[in-house]
Amino acid sequence: MSVTADRDAEQQRPIPQFLTHYTKTRYRDRLTPFSRVPAVRKMGDIWHVSAQRAPGELVITDRPCDIDPDGPTVRTYSEWADLVDRAASWLYAAGVRPWDRVAVVKSNHLDVALLGVAAARIGAIPCTLSGTYGPEVALVLLERLEKPFVVTDRAHIAKCGIDEDAVARLTTRTISVDGTDGRADIAHLDEFKGGPPAPVAMRAFEEPEVITHTSGTTGIPKLVMHSAESVWSMGILEAEKWPGWGLRRDDVVIFCDPYSHERLTTLQLTMATVTPRVIMLSDPLSPKVRELIDLHRPTVVEALPNIYLAWEPLARDPARLFRNVRLFINSFDAIHARTIRTFMAATDRRMPIWIESWSQSENGALLFRPFLRWSVRKSRAGKRNPPTQLLGWPVPGHAQLRATDPVTGAEVPRGQVGMIEIRLYGRCLAYVGEQDRHDLKVDGDWWNTGDLGIINKWGAVRLVDREVDRIEGGSAIELEDVLLDRLPETTEVVILPVAGGLPVPVVSTYDDAPLDPEAWRRATADLPPMDGPRHIRWEDFPRTGTWKIRRVHLREHTLHAKGIGIGRWT
Repeated sequence: MSVTADRDAEQQRPIPQFLTHYTKTRYRDRLTPFSRVPAVRKMGDIWHVSAQRAPGELVITDRPCDIDPDGPTVRTYSEWADLVDRAASWLYAAGVRPWDRVAVVKSNHLDVALLGVAAARIGAIPCTLSGTYGPEVALVLLERLEKPFVVTDRAHIAKCGIDEDAVARLTTRTISVDGTDGRADIAHLDEFKGGPPAPVAMRAFEEPEVITHTSGTTGIPKLVMHSAESVWSMGILEAEKWPGWGLRRDDVVIFCDPYSHERLTTLQLTMATVTPRVIMLSDPLSPKVRELIDLHRPTVVEALPNIYLAWEPLARDPARLFRNVRLFINSFDAIHARTIRTFMAATDRRMPIWIESWSQSENGALLFRPFLRWSVRKSRAGKRNPPTQLLGWPVPGHAQLRATDPVTGAEVPRGQVGMIEIRLYGRCLAYVGEQDRHDLKVDGDWWNTGDLGIINKWGAVRLVDREVDRIEGGSAIELEDVLLDRLPETTEVVILPVAGGLPVPVVSTYDDAPLDPEAWRRATADLPPMDGPRHIRWEDFPRTGTWKIRRVHLREHTLHAKGIGIGRWT
């Protein structure tokens, strides 16, 4: 397809081909004629529409914005919209114009998402990147974006290898939000403050609007490109008034996810639609987490599975910090039953709900699974198969599932292990710089998730493993959940398949206490054969920007071994 090159007259930079040639998404306007739909259609309008709908409601952060370090941590929707306008003017003054790519790679904070909205408001393409990775990842992603503007900070200039050669070779301009350490090739964001407002020139609804990336558990993350059309098609699921667990205007939300992730695109749409009070946490291990939860007593909590795992001690706090929570949400991956049980016991609500959402950057939410207290009752603790391995169902009429043979591609009957494929609305437009990988996962309207699972007779998916991490005749996900339940002293358990050998468990414990060999023997007595456990510190697990374990990296650098999966669809 082609687009009109509405370039600013003063700019002659070429438009990369990946922004003009891509796979069109499947668009859907609403789930039903009676559905609540997002209140905003374009990313650049999100905070302004929020300000119109609830100008005085608060959005709170745990620390000041890096782009406005002297500003408050408590602002109204209107005040956040004003900061977006100011950020747009700074980017415009720095030379950003329509169709330019603006790569944001800085410390995790709400202002990562705000910079993305500001870039979209002036017609540029925001590319929000996690700063978790080193030069071997960051520089590859910048190269694929074909000379983006880069907004970063001093910590990530060093961590990501943004040296003079990288700035000259890979970027149009590099801007630091907190100083340049005397480098002439990097500009300070303060240089561009105080100018006039930037012209608003947002991309058309069907054109590329935002680029994020996958978690990168198996290697270099893939850059995923979406349009306003695909983001809307994903966002209608969250905007819906779901009975019992739909977001409400009077909710107080605690949110703790990486702000560089695709999750922020649909979350911000939902915020603009419902306008609840939201507390945006940037560091899940900061003492401010307990302080803000205690102060605001949330009704809704959303975090990553491994952040919930790290918060289990908070859930056991005698102050009962989560006593008013009616709804817990986790997206991205399966969560451990022990974790759900711990948090369900921490709320005083009569019937709290836990929503597990299996999600991907490419498609948003694939499946939903609600849990009540009885779903993870103590009598099931440590038993197989763990309830959380059953990830749930696609939304009827919105998505369909099938399982296929990894080798032949033929559909397999229900009840058999296969590659899970999904057909739904809102699929991404492209993998930037790797369109062949994108196309390899496409079969007409079907998308290969890269995960092995079983579709049961009721149409629900039991996740087995990521295909590249598969274990012969078993499931690492299952064993990890069971062992966390049976060994309450553990803070992480990862089972790694090894070519030519037994799976190897890698574990960490509270306070790094030694693992009792007899307790391990009892816990694994009825499980498939495994090698002896490797005990490492919790902080030594290599993690992605979404706190997932980088299993390939862990296996190769800790065990110096290879896996057994094909890895073709990663």
